[in-house]
Amino acid sequence: MVMNTKKSINTAKIIEAIIYFVFIVMILIYIYPFMRLVLTSVGANPNTVPPQFIPSNTTFEGYELFIFNPSMSLWLINSLIFTFGVTLGSTALAIFAGYALSRLNFPGRSFFFWFIIFGMMMPGIMLYVPLFILLIKMRLINTYIGLLVPPMASAYNVFLMKQAFDAVPKDFEEAAIIDGASTATIVFKILLPLIRPTLITMILFNIVWNWNNFAWPWFVAPDRKFWTLPLGVYLTSWSYTVKFWQYASGAVLLLIPPLTLYTIANIYFIRGLRIAGLKR
Repeated sequence: MVMNTKKSINTAKIIEAIIYFVFIVMILIYIYPFMRLVLTSVGANPNTVPPQFIPSNTTFEGYELFIFNPSMSLWLINSLIFTFGVTLGSTALAIFAGYALSRLNFPGRSFFFWFIIFGMMMPGIMLYVPLFILLIKMRLINTYIGLLVPPMASAYNVFLMKQAFDAVPKDFEEAAIIDGASTATIVFKILLPLIRPTLITMILFNIVWNWNNFAWPWFVAPDRKFWTLPLGVYLTSWSYTVKFWQYASGAVLLLIPPLTLYTIANIYFIRGLRIAGLKR
């Protein structure tokens, strides 16, 4: 009996050690591209075999190219306008649409829900051409309205909010109705605080997506005065000879704001991932 117990303990320790080893290996595999990015940005040659980890000539010229660029402030302002403008609009639409699909009974509710699911399955790039034609007819190319409004419609956000509202028991809502609460009070003072982790997770995802969005701003607002930071990084570094160190420096600068935001909101992000798919 004692021998069996010792064997079980040893087996459990071996399995635990294997799990930790695999976990560490996976972390190193995940971290490696970021490490290579940072090293390349300070002068490491990415084309050597084996890869050069320690730069022979450390340089911060790539960072200086962007930080001291006269257009850097314009790119940053445009990125902030695009990121937070689209995120706020998309969040508001998702809250109202998600509440309607979760709580209101109206004709065609199931159809609209499955239509949104279908929209999640469709690659977003497929909508660029019809949206571009529509914006041309409305004369909204190279305008902030054309840049900000179309990306606010997000099927994923609506689906996420609908699932989050479904996870909240209707008892809370019924008690509020008995007390005379309005629909706005129920949504903003009762339901949203209860789904705060999911809401914050959705906002974080949207901020990161919109901050790094390259294709849409270049597609509908190619004018230089509408360039966002990803566009500025790409078009400043573009040449017939690929300058990897410049791209890497710009990518590191682009990485700093989302990484800082994630670090601050890490607790809510983890909680949101845990409960985002729950149903009541």
